[in-house]
Amino acid sequence: MRTQRPDLMFIVVLVVGVLLAVGLTWVGQTMIVPLGGDEVFAPLWEAARYANTHESGNPYLANAVAKAKILLEDEPSPPRFVYPYYSLILFVPISLISPYSLARAVWMTFTLICSVGLCYTGLVLTRWRPRVGMMLLFLVFSLGSFHAARALFLGNPAVVVSLLVGVGLLLVVRDNDGLAGIFLGLSIIKPQMVVLLLPFVLVWAVSQRRMSLVWSLLGTMGILVGGSFYFFPQWFLYQYQQLLMFFSESFPSSPSAVVWTWLPRSGPNVMMFFAIGLGIWLLVEWWKSFGKDVRWFLWTSALTLVMTNLIGVPTSLSNHIVLIVPFVLVFSIWVQRWKENGGRLAAVVMVLILLLEWGLAYLTMGGRLDASPAPLMFFYYPVVALLLLYWARYWALNSVRMKVSHLEALRRL
Repeated sequence: MRTQRPDLMFIVVLVVGVLLAVGLTWVGQTMIVPLGGDEVFAPLWEAARYANTHESGNPYLANAVAKAKILLEDEPSPPRFVYPYYSLILFVPISLISPYSLARAVWMTFTLICSVGLCYTGLVLTRWRPRVGMMLLFLVFSLGSFHAARALFLGNPAVVVSLLVGVGLLLVVRDNDGLAGIFLGLSIIKPQMVVLLLPFVLVWAVSQRRMSLVWSLLGTMGILVGGSFYFFPQWFLYQYQQLLMFFSESFPSSPSAVVWTWLPRSGPNVMMFFAIGLGIWLLVEWWKSFGKDVRWFLWTSALTLVMTNLIGVPTSLSNHIVLIVPFVLVFSIWVQRWKENGGRLAAVVMVLILLLEWGLAYLTMGGRLDASPAPLMFFYYPVVALLLLYWARYWALNSVRMKVSHLEALRRL
């Protein structure tokens, strides 16, 4: 009888994984990097190198990203480093790699691995175990959407933050509050993506008396922010100035700002009404979830991620990659309810969403991954996710045949 060697299998998987990563990096450096799309990665790479090698350590200075102008000579806006100072813990390691083309290729491989990890985390989070065919389609849906391809091509850190959010939610569901707080706390590397989610997690945790989650989350954020002020006390003022200039140059950068451009005279009032209305809507849903179990927490967290991309917080198309969480939640409910028919419905919806998004991107942006985002693209993915979330909840709460307690995707967390 042949004995199994799990250590040997681990070595084989590790070697194959390393070879695959090396191959992807080679393809990225030789075929993808020459295509352009440096406006996201070049400034953060140059700024991190400057902060690591110069005495001032200030990544927000014009000198810090001066070399990036060579790569971005066709861009109308100057390069800027707009991330918090503590984000350098993520960017400095990649800045140690040179030349630039290799560093960007390595970063693209890293973000691709994070994207695959986000898909897997979503499946584990909802206990959805699709068959091979459905798994491949789900990977195509997750990695092949326009916003995901754009995030990977540009090397946007939104991919890494999305994985941190997904793992953090999974750990909350699994009652591992200490680690959950650390992962969610690290997600403030790109704070606009979690500016609404983290307050909700804190208040919900208090309502559940899960104080270890509260202290872990607050402690992680405190270490990052406090450490930044300790090493560079003026960093926040510099970042604030860069953000103001960046958002003025990239306006509109949110659905409510798009409404402003459509209605130039009454736009500010409509934008305010839009934001206040969505804010009240979200607060009502938060109130309903307080004191409730992880089923409510997971659904409301998904809704909060959707609302973050609608309510008026400056965002980008790359940030939409985090919305894989609400989509996988909805798909898993369909499959649990209708079995094979639910899988077919999920497959059809995934294909339709992909085709419509790429079609809209082609009509409004020429299908270019590095083009300036078209206003309509800010609405498409979040609105679809919002409608599907409420369809799933209405169906779960009001169907005679389908009670919440029977929803395996939500009950067996």
